[in-house]
Amino acid sequence: MSIKVMIVDDEYIILDGLSSFPWNEYGCELIATAQNGREGIQKVQEYEPDIVFTDIKMPEMDGLEFASAAKKIKEKLKIVLLTGYDNFEFAQEAIRLGISEYLLKPMNFMKLDDLVKKLCSELNEERKISKYYMDLQKSFEKELPYIRSKFVNDLFHGRIRTRKELEHGANTVDIHIEKYICIAITRENAHSGREDAWPEQYAFLNIGVEILGEFCMEVLCEYDDMNLQFNFILLFQRDNTEKYCVDQSIVATEKLKQVANEVIHYKICIGISNVETDVYKVNEKHIEACQACSQSVYLGENTIVSYKDLDDVVRHNHEITQGQKQRLFIKIYAGQTLEANKDIEEMFGEQDMELNDCKYMALDLLVACMRYPFLCRIKGKLQEEYDYLFLQDGIKVISNAESVNEIVQYLTKGFTLLTTQNNKNFDERYQNTVNHILDYLNENYNEDLTLDCVADKFHMSKTYVSRILKRYTNQSFLQLLICLRMDAARKMIVEDKYKLYEIAERVGYNDFSYFIQAFKKKYGVTPNEYRKGI
Repeated sequence: MSIKVMIVDDEYIILDGLSSFPWNEYGCELIATAQNGREGIQKVQEYEPDIVFTDIKMPEMDGLEFASAAKKIKEKLKIVLLTGYDNFEFAQEAIRLGISEYLLKPMNFMKLDDLVKKLCSELNEERKISKYYMDLQKSFEKELPYIRSKFVNDLFHGRIRTRKELEHGANTVDIHIEKYICIAITRENAHSGREDAWPEQYAFLNIGVEILGEFCMEVLCEYDDMNLQFNFILLFQRDNTEKYCVDQSIVATEKLKQVANEVIHYKICIGISNVETDVYKVNEKHIEACQACSQSVYLGENTIVSYKDLDDVVRHNHEITQGQKQRLFIKIYAGQTLEANKDIEEMFGEQDMELNDCKYMALDLLVACMRYPFLCRIKGKLQEEYDYLFLQDGIKVISNAESVNEIVQYLTKGFTLLTTQNNKNFDERYQNTVNHILDYLNENYNEDLTLDCVADKFHMSKTYVSRILKRYTNQSFLQLLICLRMDAARKMIVEDKYKLYEIAERVGYNDFSYFIQAFKKKYGVTPNEYRKGI
């Protein structure tokens, strides 16, 4: 795509001279000329040039006025001012307008050549960057449904860490939540394990969005594979009353229940949460919907239960979200003891928490933490051996605890021990890996070894190999390899069985001169000097 050039000047000689410049040799095309600023503005609007050369002193509209008006039409337009004098006030105004290029009259074609090359290079680079961001935008738009679905999934399961992160994510995927209700739906025989059930599940999810959407502003949804459950968020306007939101939700789910039964023969159980305006509490409302749905299952198929109708005992809710667990476990297994303890205190810091609720949460957290290494295992193997007495002791201590504080103290102590144990295991594992790599280097230093070769041998990235070697030996891969080769070469020189070029080949050097340089750098003398000094 050629660069479009336009010339604005009331002097015919300058206009003709610039017009005859070989623009095509620079990848440019002269698309228009004008003899004053007013005409120039009309042609900027019509032709949208990339570069404009304009005189300063012209009738009707001077160059600076033209430049100001042209920049408003095309902000990134590159403007070169043609002037026959040096004027400080002109320079100040040009800088204010974002113009940094000018040419003095009479025209110097060598300077023009340099300037055009510079401007064309800048424009081509800007086009590359612009294309990159356009491609990125297209890619984002293509992936937006997936990104949006992932965001909704994180909302349901409490995996969004801060309000700021939540707000940014919602704006990115164009979700605006003012008032909402969460709905959880399970169906009869959901756990039958049919492998061909996914088309029906997909159909029900779409039917749910379509029908529920008739009774609210928008519907967000997900299918929870783990719990075989359909989850929906019904969005309402902020000025809708709570009664209106609840009534609409009940009518909507009644209709969905009927259509699901008629179209795909689903008999479903439905739980409806309370109304909420705080988007940060979606996970809390989702849990309410799940509890209501559980009661619906208990009461029988095709039942709708609202959370507000549950008994106080059932409604009392304290639960640690999957997102909270994940963040805590990462801190524990990364050795961040203080941060992990702070998270534990926040989880169990609610004033109205009953002891039994605390025990349930603590046991759930304990078991989940012990399962975490298995969920993160590599190639089906666990590198560390964990002390499972910790789990057994924890169940006993937590079950017999007489206060929330006692439970928090135990968890804090237990997870600190786990962190210490984990760090020790990590050190041992890394040291064993380093030892294996060093053994391999000792056995193969005379081969054409590279960091890539070693990384492939041990099925690791070369960055990973490089870092653990540096951490546990305080030497880089190349330093270790050279040390091994030089030590072997020194011993061969002492034995005096081989010629020096043969020793170089035996320790892995095909370039004899490079071998000499490496040896001298290591020992301060050449191999020949070393041999003579023995």
